[in-house]
Amino acid sequence: MTQTFDLADPGTPERDWLAALASRDLPTLDLRAFEHLVVVAAHPDDETLGAGGLMATAAALGLRITVVVLTDGAASHPNSPTHSPQELRRIREAEVRHAVSSLAPDASVVTLGLPDGALAEQGDKPVNAIVETIGLDGASTLLLSPWHADRHPDHAAAAQAAALAAHRTDATHLGYPIWAWHWNSVDEFAWKSAVSIDLTPSTVEWKRTAIAAHTSQVEPLSDAPGDEALLPDHVLQHFARAQEILLSQNVIQDQALDDLHDEQADPWNVDESWYERRKRAVTLGLLTRARYESALEVGCSIGALTTDLAERCDRVLGIDASAHAVRAATARVPVNAEIQQRDAPEDWPDGRFDLVVLSEVGYFLSPRRWDALLDRVRESLTEGGEVLLCHWLPQPDGWPMDGEVVHNAAIERLSGEGRRVVVQYRDDHVRMEVIGPNPVRPH
Repeated sequence: MTQTFDLADPGTPERDWLAALASRDLPTLDLRAFEHLVVVAAHPDDETLGAGGLMATAAALGLRITVVVLTDGAASHPNSPTHSPQELRRIREAEVRHAVSSLAPDASVVTLGLPDGALAEQGDKPVNAIVETIGLDGASTLLLSPWHADRHPDHAAAAQAAALAAHRTDATHLGYPIWAWHWNSVDEFAWKSAVSIDLTPSTVEWKRTAIAAHTSQVEPLSDAPGDEALLPDHVLQHFARAQEILLSQNVIQDQALDDLHDEQADPWNVDESWYERRKRAVTLGLLTRARYESALEVGCSIGALTTDLAERCDRVLGIDASAHAVRAATARVPVNAEIQQRDAPEDWPDGRFDLVVLSEVGYFLSPRRWDALLDRVRESLTEGGEVLLCHWLPQPDGWPMDGEVVHNAAIERLSGEGRRVVVQYRDDHVRMEVIGPNPVRPH
């Protein structure tokens, strides 16, 4: 474990933390507001130390509980003369499963087995696993991860992955401090963002038993140098109190799509792929009018469809959150098309449109943001305006919604008030709908 502090140092004494907690009336977290608790651990034992009491409390309330352990913990004793990394990996997985079952017998444990100490180098794997765990239930999910400022690189990487997952799923994301109790001072602690969970005496005892289940960390592996206990008593005291604290996490801007456009000039091969070229032709063929006055394309990427739409529209506005995509699209579209960098639905353009195109964009939003975008679309349509939906059907890695979910939500939200699905198309790969006025007026 790489640390920027020394565990041999006594750190901030637990008595100071107990006095500080007793003098503060912290708000209490109401677990009854949630149905699913997802606890992300950078290493096996993080979940027990930082949120073991909360897990037991949530289990007693009937919440569904999932623990996602990102690394294998095999680097805890790098100089051990008695245990190989492979042995430590096996031991630590068994320990975390035992500990979690003693706190929440019905909890699920997902172990990714990523390299200990190198979590920041694992790309999208942590984010994808957390998003998959949450699924479409983000609005009712409490997502916990190590606190982003806990001064351990794996803890920071776990917090960032969880923050991205929360952004994509609408989960409530909070952090549990572990090493901060050791290196942080009482006066500098992030009290303003803290919420408290009070633990019953029996819950404290269950947590103590669960911590003891992480034998490889709380006891020496052997008497040999390099096999020392990782968690000395002065550190473990911080996790024996009848209270657990959660803190606000950094809000992460999701740069995944912008990074993709930076790395690849044509990320989806829209200019060369027959699938993409055919899809655009079918998309244009579904439109019910020969000509539109004004169109809005949300998520225009590099502007391939925007360019085609400009042949059927007097004016086209394409918007995208990616600066790299906006530059590429601006360079290719004709004069009757304009490209703007906007992060919809929050940054929505003015004006009304008789055609709004939502192609391959819905599943790159959280369910809540997709609903909000659909509301903005409905408000921006002219009286006889149409919405064209087009989405790939397979599940994109790292996002909770697939094309079916996206389209079903759009139809439910946009139909009514004189509009309905007027054209449909689907094959094994893509689904398309046009939602327009009822009845359709020929043009």
